[in-house]
Amino acid sequence: MQKIADLHNFIINLNLVAAEQVDSFVDDLVITPALRGTGVAGQLIIAEKDYTAMFYIERYPHGGISEDALLAQISAWVIQNDTERTASIAFPLIVDIHDNNTADLEFGISFNELIIATADVNGTIDVDGTKYALI
Repeated sequence: MQKIADLHNFIINLNLVAAEQVDSFVDDLVITPALRGTGVAGQLIIAEKDYTAMFYIERYPHGGISEDALLAQISAWVIQNDTERTASIAFPLIVDIHDNNTADLEFGISFNELIIATADVNGTIDVDGTKYALI
């Protein structure tokens, strides 16, 4: 699940909090077998993965950096890096305020990723007698 890993790294690289304050995990993973073409000769979409990328940020310094600064960065990242998305994105944010300076943030973003394979005589995936390898 590349998108959750990429977004996790993006959030850490914003340097708004220490890396150990950011946690993420996959929730509600659903695999849908597909076996359809990609429009590229020799390639197949083997399956689709739909999941919610859950993020938890501890001790976000909301007293010094507005949550809006983080949410704007995340929104821009999703728009630029989830180009296959056909529907608008909306995600809930739970804010647990500790004091005037820190709060814990929790949010989840739904993603869809394709499992794509290409024809390869050394591949391990057999579809109707043709061997495929993941790309």
